[in-house]
Amino acid sequence: MSLFQDLRVAVRRLIRDRWFTLVASVALALGIGANNAVFTLVNAVLIRSLPFPKPDQIVLILTRDTKRGSDLGVSLADFEDWRGAARTLSGMSFVFQGSFNLSDEGGVPEQYSGAYVSANMFKLIGERPALGRDFGPEDDRAGGPPVVMLGSSVWKLRYGSSPTVLGRTVRLNGLTATIIGVMREGMRFPFETDVWMPTSQLPPAIRQQPRQARNFVVIGRLADTASVDSARAELAGIGAQLAREYPATNKDMAPNLDPFIQRIVGPQIRLLFWSLMGAVGFVLLIACSNVANLLLARAAHRSREMSVRVSLGASRWRIVRQLLVESVLLSIVAGVFGLVISIAGIRWFDAETQGVGKPYWMQFTMDVRTFAFFAAVCVATGIIFGLAPALHVSKTNVNEILKEGGRSGTGGIRARRWTAALIVVELALTLVLLAGAGFMMRSFLVLYRMDIGVDTSHVLTMQMIIPARKYPTLQDRVAFLRRVDERLASINAIEAASTTTSVPFGGGATRQLEIDGRPTASGERLPIVTMLSIGPRYFDAIGAKLVRGRAFVETEGEPDRQSTIVNQRLVTKYFGGEDPIGKRVRLTEETPTGPQPGWLTVVGVVPNVRQRNNNQESEPDPIAYLPHLENLTMARGALLLARTRSDPGKATQILREEIRAVDPDMALFNIRTLDEVLAQQRWLFRVFGTMFGAFAVIALVLSAVGLYAVTTYSVTQRTQEIGVRMALGARPAQVIWLFLRQAFVQLAIGLTIGLAGAIAVGRLLQSLLVQTSSRDPVTLGSIAVLLTIVAVAACFWPARRATRLDPLVALRYE
Repeated sequence: MSLFQDLRVAVRRLIRDRWFTLVASVALALGIGANNAVFTLVNAVLIRSLPFPKPDQIVLILTRDTKRGSDLGVSLADFEDWRGAARTLSGMSFVFQGSFNLSDEGGVPEQYSGAYVSANMFKLIGERPALGRDFGPEDDRAGGPPVVMLGSSVWKLRYGSSPTVLGRTVRLNGLTATIIGVMREGMRFPFETDVWMPTSQLPPAIRQQPRQARNFVVIGRLADTASVDSARAELAGIGAQLAREYPATNKDMAPNLDPFIQRIVGPQIRLLFWSLMGAVGFVLLIACSNVANLLLARAAHRSREMSVRVSLGASRWRIVRQLLVESVLLSIVAGVFGLVISIAGIRWFDAETQGVGKPYWMQFTMDVRTFAFFAAVCVATGIIFGLAPALHVSKTNVNEILKEGGRSGTGGIRARRWTAALIVVELALTLVLLAGAGFMMRSFLVLYRMDIGVDTSHVLTMQMIIPARKYPTLQDRVAFLRRVDERLASINAIEAASTTTSVPFGGGATRQLEIDGRPTASGERLPIVTMLSIGPRYFDAIGAKLVRGRAFVETEGEPDRQSTIVNQRLVTKYFGGEDPIGKRVRLTEETPTGPQPGWLTVVGVVPNVRQRNNNQESEPDPIAYLPHLENLTMARGALLLARTRSDPGKATQILREEIRAVDPDMALFNIRTLDEVLAQQRWLFRVFGTMFGAFAVIALVLSAVGLYAVTTYSVTQRTQEIGVRMALGARPAQVIWLFLRQAFVQLAIGLTIGLAGAIAVGRLLQSLLVQTSSRDPVTLGSIAVLLTIVAVAACFWPARRATRLDPLVALRYE
């Protein structure tokens, strides 16, 4: 019989056993669909690379502080030295990422993500503008006419895709520049960038920073004959030479080179996606185990058919081939439904990850690689779940079957052993999936319920960029922010508003805390606290009342007014029972890049407000609040916090107009409520927790169905035995225990293996969890109890039905 004939037989068999086909297809479709959906995501995030020629050659270079084990940016002086000495890199581009306030005649100012880049950057990555020309060497020379290139989205949305945009002048952070080109649609390299200017147009305050000011990054391309390791070795040598030449600024500093895509997609994201891939693999294995059990149950009904074939001369391989063709065909049918499920899942994930900083080149679409994976999974799944039943059926004892009319013998014992093993596997894998989902959901709930110490209702947040060219010094930026604070204080529609360098739960700068009068022992590290600078009405804006002391005033930071306000956590941790009011502290950088700050007098204490989002810290971080003038390292970005009296949406336009009254070219962006900001910070746990939870529920349902089906089949196979036992006086409880005992044995083995796997999964996900241990007894205990209840319930109902059998009918059962 040919393979085509096997296929025809398989089609007839699946059509005739339509209920089996439907149940098996649904189980397999869930597993195949989940695997295809997650692999599509993994392909987009971890496998598919940058959309440029030879993308693996593109690297990102930073500076590594070898003493502290942290990464810093790159200084312009170091970059020039690296570029002049490196031979393993065919090109290097200097990048200063930031934002541009773009304005022109007849248009309102808008903010766009932008970057100052070396003129060779687009040639280095292999890109050309879709309209106009690229940067040239003349654009990289200091003193040249300012030019700019726009991203496709800016060109379309602001200028209506007009080709006459070339040659038009615009104002970017106060500098008038000429548009020379427009990049192709979707091109936003390196960091979601929409506007590019040559580094020759960097404001002098940034370009003339000293060697120790490391605020930039470097994009490079490996030479064709070089590898990542050889480039790292060469740069390490160059860094060592610079450390000898400039010990004051380069001691313990070394270049740190990584493939660009590896650096952007960090280890936590890789861990999450590979964990998801493992989770859906478990779901598919559970589905395969379920269908394999169904096939083993069918084997008893097909044993006579197979024995007749063997007696007519069919070989064992011939029978296995026929059964595998049926299994693979069933898997392909399930794959069609699974493809629909995967497309729905991919679209849901894509919608949930909009606006969370996803790199522009990550498109969650299926390509040749994903379709090949899909086809391979369908075929492999059919072989996996079909092989064991096929091998079992092919061992049919012809004489035994023909003499006993198909009643179970040694073949039935083999089938029960296979079934028991598969059930144990299902239970163990389900427990591991439930643990992963439990850890993620528990972390989400902890994060969601976490009290950040702020009344978030009716609070608007918005960002703005303070251009270095227009406001070159710290005093200029402080004066601008002071004018903004004064202007906002006069708006009746706003209850309170303030400028700040970070929103609550949005992080902050880290500083070493030194308390006056407490000497530090030699070699002892100073404690680390969070620092942010704020305007006078910041605490009114976030709804926090001072515990004691006073708030900042408008003249804070001027001579004789060097002050700070600290939170209760800092007082408890570092002052003990002492009153901190009037005490002096100093906040210094771990790696100083500028003048050392002076002593600050503590003038107030506020309730605890969380700034750092540290997964494992149950207590809020110690915080020191400074007036803007005392923040010597204040960046050129600032935020506004405004507590409105009514709908926050109505206050947005008022705030825009007030800011433009201070500076006509200033644009506000990322305008969101504080609740929306906090929700975005929780998206990872919400989305991935939902996915883990969905896969765990599917696994739980499949395991319950599998146990139910196996117990039902066992009841059917042992009908005569049940009749004998009941005729001899067995009570219903004894009959039920006959079947539950086997289920408890399988459950005990499955729970033991599964709990070990659950702890391993918890350790794997530990860096992602929020105040949750990999051995958390509440999570592990809860899922063990849940699985036990579901498993016992799935076995109880078929066993209970066995007690309702009429003993006389059962004794006559064949």
